[in-house]
Amino acid sequence: MSSQLRGSVFGNRVKSHTIVIARGEKVRHWTVPSWLLGTGAACALIGVVGGIGAVALSLSGDSVVRMMLDREVRATTVYEQRISGLRQELDKLTTRQHIDRDQISKELQALLSQQAQLVGRFQKLEPLLGQAADAGLIDPAATASTNGGPAKGWDVMGSLGQMLTPFRSAQPDSVEHIRDVVLPSIRESVGLFEGQQAAGVAKLSKEASDKVDRMSGLLQPLGVDGDEGGIFVPAPADASFDLQLQRLENMLSRMDDLRGEAERLPIADPKPAGTVRTSTFGIRSDPFLGREAMHTGVDFAGAAGTPVRATGQGRVISAGDQGGYGLAVEVDHGNGITSRFAHMSRIDVSVGQTVAAGSRLGLIGSTGRSTGPHLHYEVRVNGEPVNPQRYIDAGQMWAKL
Repeated sequence: MSSQLRGSVFGNRVKSHTIVIARGEKVRHWTVPSWLLGTGAACALIGVVGGIGAVALSLSGDSVVRMMLDREVRATTVYEQRISGLRQELDKLTTRQHIDRDQISKELQALLSQQAQLVGRFQKLEPLLGQAADAGLIDPAATASTNGGPAKGWDVMGSLGQMLTPFRSAQPDSVEHIRDVVLPSIRESVGLFEGQQAAGVAKLSKEASDKVDRMSGLLQPLGVDGDEGGIFVPAPADASFDLQLQRLENMLSRMDDLRGEAERLPIADPKPAGTVRTSTFGIRSDPFLGREAMHTGVDFAGAAGTPVRATGQGRVISAGDQGGYGLAVEVDHGNGITSRFAHMSRIDVSVGQTVAAGSRLGLIGSTGRSTGPHLHYEVRVNGEPVNPQRYIDAGQMWAKL
């Protein structure tokens, strides 16, 4: 059978491949089966494709990483910007708080200075309140508290303590609360107390001035010069506290002077206890002659031995027998004013002795030109007799001031 026929019947025979390597005179050859060569080619192809895939995958992985890094950078930048903004806001807030605290500190210092000024004012005012109480301008019970503290209604320390209560109750770190609530409350309280204090002093000085006018008007007809000179200059409506305080002090001083003048005047009631007025000042029928005569005083009939008392502060300038006046005492009250007590049975003072209103001078009697036990009382101005009733009436009105 020919070769063609064998091929057609059994198929073509797969030929082997021979690999020949010649190096100089040496020649080597290998016979490689066809199936092995195919397998190697396939493996090589897979390797090439795998390499290309690996390179592609590597390039693709770098892009993803870069994208992730870019996203992180952008996020970090945003966060940093937010943090920077918050830090700036925090700096602004801190700066504003520092400014607020500085402002609060300044305002508190101003309030403390104002408080010290109010305390200083009260220290100046306190002694004048005592004088005002003595003068009857204010109730003495209101000049001191029950525990001996400051004057009631003028308690600057207590008032300041009350106005500082909201500050003490405030949270120390609450700047807004202190600035918006506490400080306005304290300012209002301090201003209110300052206004009340000034108004109180102005009112008190006005009352003192009015009383000085009444006192002067009462004493002037009795020989006391109550006039004050100077051009009239109205006090400004917004006169300072110190000016009002000075005015009050001047009025109280003037009242003291007038009280001193009044103490020297014979304005106390001369009527001895248990006596009856029997004669007044002026023209009357003389008890001895039976015709009209000038009676230079007032008479008080009473039991012999009844005490006779001085009607004002003064110095005894005469004490003894004075003829028709019998045993008599004369007291000099100053400003040319004297008082005389006559017909006494006994004298208990001596010339040169100082007496006060109410001092015992002697006893009722009937010495001298007298029809019975009685006190003859006179007031003279520069030696001339005047109606004692003017002084008696003035004394009664004075007691009501």
